Amino acid sequence: MTSPHYVDAQLDRRRELERKLRQDTEDLEMLEDSLAKTNMLTQKIESMLSSFDFRLGKLETSILPIHRSTQKLTKLYDHIDGSLEQVQTVIDYFDIAMKEEAFLAKGPQEPDLTPFLKSVESLKEALVYLQRTKYKASERAINTLKYTLTKALGQLNNLFRKWLTAASVPIDTSSGNTGVYATQVPGAPVLSGSGLIIYSADIPHITVEPFSNLQRLSLELQTSSIGDLSFPPVYLKVYEEVRSTYLVKSLAALAAATRDQEQKGLQGRTAYVKDSSPMVAYAQWLLRLLKAERGLTGKLLPKANGLTSFQATITPAVDVFVQLGEFMCTRVKKNVSKREYGDVFMLIDVVESLTDGIKEYDGTIAFAGSKGAEINEIASNCKAVVVQAFGQFYEDIKNDIGKSGALSMDGTVHELTSTTLNTLRRLVEYRSAIDRIISDGANPMGATAFATVATDILTSLSLSLEAKAKTYKKSTLSAIFTLNNFSYILKHVRASGLAEIVGQSEVARLERAAAKGRQGYRDSWTPVIESVGDKGAAIPPGTKNLTNSQRALIKDQFKKFNDELDETTRTQKTYSVPDPDLRATLIKDIKAIVCPFYKMFYDRHIELEFTKNPGKYVRYTPRTLEAHIDRFFEPFSL
Repeated sequence: MTSPHYVDAQLDRRRELERKLRQDTEDLEMLEDSLAKTNMLTQKIESMLSSFDFRLGKLETSILPIHRSTQKLTKLYDHIDGSLEQVQTVIDYFDIAMKEEAFLAKGPQEPDLTPFLKSVESLKEALVYLQRTKYKASERAINTLKYTLTKALGQLNNLFRKWLTAASVPIDTSSGNTGVYATQVPGAPVLSGSGLIIYSADIPHITVEPFSNLQRLSLELQTSSIGDLSFPPVYLKVYEEVRSTYLVKSLAALAAATRDQEQKGLQGRTAYVKDSSPMVAYAQWLLRLLKAERGLTGKLLPKANGLTSFQATITPAVDVFVQLGEFMCTRVKKNVSKREYGDVFMLIDVVESLTDGIKEYDGTIAFAGSKGAEINEIASNCKAVVVQAFGQFYEDIKNDIGKSGALSMDGTVHELTSTTLNTLRRLVEYRSAIDRIISDGANPMGATAFATVATDILTSLSLSLEAKAKTYKKSTLSAIFTLNNFSYILKHVRASGLAEIVGQSEVARLERAAAKGRQGYRDSWTPVIESVGDKGAAIPPGTKNLTNSQRALIKDQFKKFNDELDETTRTQKTYSVPDPDLRATLIKDIKAIVCPFYKMFYDRHIELEFTKNPGKYVRYTPRTLEAHIDRFFEPFSL
């Protein structure tokens, strides 16, 4: 049996469905009505569009000729407007020279060049345009522009000269102080007195703002060829003139000092002191400044002109240096031919300085072209004179062997010995430089190093001295001469460092020669020693009563000793031993070989009654004999 609640629910559901059905039916009817109205509107719109399309076609047919005419008029207007603008441009270019002339006449205003350069650029632009368009009516305007532009560029050239001159204050090189070019860390500028900044590369830079202006000005002047108007590169000549003057003036003091030295020569001057020649400092400064100039040229001038302008800039300064170098070489060469070697040491200094400088600044020397070649040639000429001096000096000593000139009668050190050793001693100071000079050139002595030169010279000197010693008639004087000279040689060889250079074998040879002279002198005392020899040995010790023959023998020996000592004293009182150490050695030698013999003879006979008048025969006691010998080789003491 169905529940009443169930029946009610079914009835409610049915009623709800019926309600929705009625609502949907009403909506459908409304949609159908709207669709009908829409169709009606669509038909009307289609009718209107068809009518509009028809009318639009008729309008296009009417408007198209008018549109085409309008386009032609627009193009014609554009052409007319462009022509008017071009005419105005030409008119402006015609008038620009007149407009800018008053401004340009004032010249560039320091330090801001922008307005002036802008005006110049406007002139250039007008000139280029008018020359390109080639209007007949432009000829007068072009000439005016050229004239005005020429004046403007002339003002820029004058300003370039002014600024460059202000930055090119000559430096003081006369003091020899190279502090202006002291090494600095790159990027850490140091202002010098001339307003330059010096970096580690030894290249001077103008302080930042003036340098920037100069670079900008230089660039402007580099582009001064416009159209068929080609301006001469006046600023290049300005640069060469200003900087060459700077170089010459910076080096003027050293050039003057070198010239003064060359004019005086050796007159009134003491022995040359190493590194004291102004030519040494002159060469160093010249090369430094050339390197600096090369760097500055590369920064201020176009690369295409850099080489030519650099070489033109340095020419006056290099010419002065080369002229003085040639004069110096000629003078020293002439002195060498006259056997005057004093300035050879100075020349060695110059050679060393130049050689080191050329090696250090080889890039700059190569960049200098013919002027660099001239500097190289001066160095080569100096080397040649030095090598010639070595050969001449060696030949002088070698050829002196056969000379038979009068020798000193006191046996002192010969002038050839002192001159040779003094020269060799001084050459030791230049040993490294001489080694380089010899290795770079053909030495007439065939030497390959200074040690060979020194050894050959000492050998020739020894042969010459030995030949001279043989010309003495007295063997004692020959021995003194030999001893004096070879002792002098040995002393200076050891003191100067030559001993280490020539080697022990050469020193040993010199020692043997000196020893030979010493022994020869010792032998000269043999007659004195023999006079108190063993002739008295026949008298027995303790004898009190002497025979007549014994007394006569003793008297004869004392007399013989006195006579031989007097003769030796008389002969040798004119002999000279200038070296105090050698003199002391010889006196010690004499005492060692004479005094013991005499003392023994004296002690054995002095107490014997061999004469009633001992003072007649015994003139010396052992003590007075030593005192007498002590006075040997002292002038006027014997």
